[in-house]
Amino acid sequence: MHAIPLGIDERKRKLGGKIKRLREAQGLSQRRFALMVGVSPTYLWVVEAGRSNVGFSMLCRIADGLDISVSELLDFSD
Repeated sequence: MHAIPLGIDERKRKLGGKIKRLREAQGLSQRRFALMVGVSPTYLWVVEAGRSNVGFSMLCRIADGLDISVSELLDFSD
């Protein structure tokens, strides 16, 4: 049986929450992580709140900053 696909807004919320959890697990502040990936802390807050469409290059920078793959970042099965 197939699961019902998540809507776009739910995927953005899950992505943002995952970024925040992983960032915090590494002991990184929003400000520090934003500097690491080359964005403003405000933009990172918007991403973590699930309120922004995140482009592929930004996904790559975030995944690199967290030392994980893009596919791991986008795995919402947990």
